[in-house]
Amino acid sequence: MSDGDATDLTDLAPEPAPTKRRRFRTYAIGGAVALAAAAGLFTYQQVKPSLDALNENGSIDYDVPSAPKLTAEAGETVYRIDPTESSLTYEVQEQFAGKDTSTATGSTSGIAGDIAVNAEDLSASRVGEIVANVKQFDSDNNLRDARIRSEFLESARFPLARFEVAEISGLEGELVEGETHEFTMTGAVTVKGQTVEATFDATATLEDGALTATATTEAKLSRFDAGPISIAGLVTTEDDVTLTLDLTAYDPTKRTIPDTITGPDANEPDPDAPSFAETVQPVLEANCVSCHNTGEMGASHVAIDTAGDARAISQGLKTVTELGYMPPWPASDVGVELRHEMSLSDDEIAAIGAWADAGAPLDVDADEPLRPAEAEPLPVPRQDIVMERPSYTGTVDKTNDYRCFVLEPNLDEPMFMTGETFLADQMEVLHHAQLFHISAEQRENARDKEGADGKPGWSCFAGPGLRGPRPNSVPGRTRNDDIGFSGQDNLVGGWVPGQQPRDFGGEVGFLLQPGDAFVLQMHYHYEDEALPDQSSVAIQVDPVSDEIRGMRVVNPLGPVEMPCSPEDQDEPLCDREAALEDNVRIYGPSGASQQDGLLMLCNTTTEELQANFDGRYGSTSCDLKVPEDGTIVSVLGHMHTLGSSFRLTLDADTPDEQVLLDIPRWSFDWQMNYELADPIHVTGGQDIRIDCSWDRLADPERQPKYVIFADGTEDEMCFGTYALIPDDQ
Repeated sequence: MSDGDATDLTDLAPEPAPTKRRRFRTYAIGGAVALAAAAGLFTYQQVKPSLDALNENGSIDYDVPSAPKLTAEAGETVYRIDPTESSLTYEVQEQFAGKDTSTATGSTSGIAGDIAVNAEDLSASRVGEIVANVKQFDSDNNLRDARIRSEFLESARFPLARFEVAEISGLEGELVEGETHEFTMTGAVTVKGQTVEATFDATATLEDGALTATATTEAKLSRFDAGPISIAGLVTTEDDVTLTLDLTAYDPTKRTIPDTITGPDANEPDPDAPSFAETVQPVLEANCVSCHNTGEMGASHVAIDTAGDARAISQGLKTVTELGYMPPWPASDVGVELRHEMSLSDDEIAAIGAWADAGAPLDVDADEPLRPAEAEPLPVPRQDIVMERPSYTGTVDKTNDYRCFVLEPNLDEPMFMTGETFLADQMEVLHHAQLFHISAEQRENARDKEGADGKPGWSCFAGPGLRGPRPNSVPGRTRNDDIGFSGQDNLVGGWVPGQQPRDFGGEVGFLLQPGDAFVLQMHYHYEDEALPDQSSVAIQVDPVSDEIRGMRVVNPLGPVEMPCSPEDQDEPLCDREAALEDNVRIYGPSGASQQDGLLMLCNTTTEELQANFDGRYGSTSCDLKVPEDGTIVSVLGHMHTLGSSFRLTLDADTPDEQVLLDIPRWSFDWQMNYELADPIHVTGGQDIRIDCSWDRLADPERQPKYVIFADGTEDEMCFGTYALIPDDQ
């Protein structure tokens, strides 16, 4: 192998691994709160695994892979690896949410390969290519196994790991029966299509016709584009991984080598285990399968279609429910009551755990379908105006493509938008979409952007980025200035896979004036092919009347000043001014335009916020004012991948204090809209406080850089949202 064919496993600094993101659930809510799913709802970044690949990963055979066979040369005996007595094992340090760091271990026995031993001159011995089936990796947690196989190893596309030996060092002399020989093997390891150099420390012994060998190396997951693993809010791993080959090989002319292995042993079912049909199935159907049935957003990570699917990940179901990771509900019970809470009772969690510990027995057929519990039918909005746009084709060279398109409702008179339907085209490449309401002046300013690169629309990672006044939201008056500068203002809708059309209930809507338009921001994710897409939106509209009230979205914000960790202070982008210049280079002037205004708005300074940073955690707090009298019906928080906690509070530090939203353990993947059980009436000028904190170790592999408030995922935000129905209308 030439030097250019591989890179070393450990010498290179690890590149940041792609962050795996999961989809989340949204809710169609009747009446006014349906609209509050607007600002910030779909602002996460995620690399979507292929659903086809996941389905392939879900079916695992235990055939032994084929490896090139060696032919014995003079003085050699060929020994063939016996998979029933051999394994490839990984060990990596992992930390589950709220738990101490521990060692995760997984192994596969799907191994094949030949070893040619020259008994008279061990230095002339050879090791053929060794292959291992990574689809068969098994650990003490079957959900971990499913996620590693599907998302991080992509084992449907790359089922085999390969080790090709280029050099054996330290193996000398003659073979002595029963004597252990120590040596090193240098060669190339290929995992997930990535080939890197590796040196294994090895021992081998021949006794009673069995050649046993152990070979160990230290590697980095990032070298194989397979980690470090990070599933926000659930588990993170270190980058370092230990790989160990434990091999037993025999002379195939004297012994038949098996070509199949058995799968992992299941626990013997406990006759006293909880009934699946009576205790576990109802919980899954009420809380889980609406997202995890095939075709829904959660199925791209774990599909739960049948009782057998649940049994296959029983240990994982126990883990995620005991940790409170699933069902997703990041909000705490501090503060006002929130509607549609998704959480399990202690008894439900205990039942799932007891069932898993008992071996996950089924008292129904394994093919028994699991279907969502019946819910009240939701109204379907009319498609009064179908807004079309040109077809767009991206490129696989840009895996995650954010593209904006203007949609024209072409209104002749003011109307209320009272419902929306996303019209999906190429589902294979659609990640999510956001719908922004823009004024006539903003529409004119969009013309300079449209088609500037020769393709329909324009690139818009951080949002539409259009100059001009925002549209009015309430009939008969100019919109009050909202507290906020973000490009997410006027986000009135959106879509993620599995979301149904939304009817706002006939009582509230977004006011549309003649000349107003929309911007549809599409997030495309390309894997193997960039398909042409023409997805669009249809809206339901109703005439302006006293029976429909306008709604506005208010965005309280706070500044961000996060220095680098002490050990990274000398890195070039850890200088604040250098970081600002880098943001301008990447995103243009908007990359550094908001921070100074936020510092002024919140009556604080860079130095004061820097003093809040302790080397790992940073925080901010900003006291703002409600812009006008009205009723708050829902709330939402938004930060990026360093987020640690979020809180939005009315009348903080007073006897009348009301915490609207408290998220003590932030998850970038679960930025949900929360409906207030009892809407709260507020008055103009009333105090509202936003508090945010960040943790540098939440994303330890990112490039060291001073962090400010900006739109990029590598930047940060302290961004709140509340949906307000103004009194004055």
